[in-house]
Amino acid sequence: MQTAYGALKRSFEKVGDHWEKKGAKGPSDTQSARGGSGSRRQYRSAGGVDANASKGHLYDVAKRLDIAGRSRMSKEQLVRAIQKANKRASAKAS
Repeated sequence: MQTAYGALKRSFEKVGDHWEKKGAKGPSDTQSARGGSGSRRQYRSAGGVDANASKGHLYDVAKRLDIAGRSRMSKEQLVRAIQKANKRASAKAS
């Protein structure tokens, strides 16, 4: 299951309660870039958020998700806020 999820995150990113195709294929977070679940050291997964995307892209996603305070957030804060908004949207859709 983790391998399939890792493959999904290379081509798609989670936005709200659905997945959207990324502009370019590639690892979405440190966990994916450094060896995934089979490696000895585990890294934080961004939960489907493309943490390697530019801050501008993350800001645009946050804007679509109507995240308050997004203009004052750092890149890391945007990733965490998008993760939280995605979890809320997925729970609401269930």
